[in-house]
Amino acid sequence: MRLRAIPRTAGLGWTIILAGTAGPALAAPFCIESQALPPQCNYYDAAECQNDAARQGGVCSANAQELTLQPGIGQYCLATSYGASFCVYPDRASCMVEAARQHGACTVAPNVAPGKSPDPYSAVGGL
Repeated sequence: MRLRAIPRTAGLGWTIILAGTAGPALAAPFCIESQALPPQCNYYDAAECQNDAARQGGVCSANAQELTLQPGIGQYCLATSYGASFCVYPDRASCMVEAARQHGACTVAPNVAPGKSPDPYSAVGGL
């Protein structure tokens, strides 16, 4: 029985693939979020994230672990691909409009007390 030699490049290719999956995943500053999947944080450009999120039925948001959001007075923050953030929006709708205009992403503001609007996803008390 004859054994065949495996080319060195084949072994090297597998080494590179395995080495790439061995450590913790690198995260980008923008994520697509949806109810069906965990956040997909692999976008460095907010506009590209917004476009893909619209196609997938999700939303693009800032990855708080990778992008520092400056505290403000709003419930929502606009984050840009250039690292700027503006936390001045009282609701997601106004933030999303501005995010589309500036090619940014809208996300929940850090360290802000909840707004007075009822949460449509919270359990109804007393039932």
